Amino acid sequence: MHILNNGTHALVFPPRCGTRWIAEKLYHKNLINTFGPSHDFKYDSSADVKIFMFVRNPFTRERSVYRWLIETGQIKLEDLSFEQYVNGSWFDHEPSYYDRYGEFYHLVEHVHLEKIDNFFVNELNIKIEEYDNSYHNVNDGIEDLHAYNEQMKQKVLTKYKHDIELIGFDLTSYV
Repeated sequence: MHILNNGTHALVFPPRCGTRWIAEKLYHKNLINTFGPSHDFKYDSSADVKIFMFVRNPFTRERSVYRWLIETGQIKLEDLSFEQYVNGSWFDHEPSYYDRYGEFYHLVEHVHLEKIDNFFVNELNIKIEEYDNSYHNVNDGIEDLHAYNEQMKQKVLTKYKHDIELIGFDLTSYV
């Protein structure tokens, strides 16, 4: 959890939710002191702040996790297709939001990456452009929307079951 320099807000930055991009934008607005935010959520009950956690559609998040594993050299694109990733042990590499932060769920308001520009304006009173996937480097030639067969969709829905119930993602494009 990062308490912003304005003293009234704190942010939780889960992995693969545009967090480096968000931190960079906030850093340039002097609201946070780092480009590389921690993914930890160490709750500080003495801080009188409104806490927000960034989230991303589970289907685009899993694509992002897969690309990140390739970008960091943990897996190779030519050795592991996205379908093999979903059906293999790497799929459990990054837990769902609930599995990572479950005990703190009641403390945060969720901010969907797809609506990040609204959050910046309405909550922080700053204007920042829409999220642009600028950290997306690896391209396996498959659009996120078309990357899943029915069995893979079910695996994502199962992994993110609690998140889907608690956060309210718009999954209409995928299911």
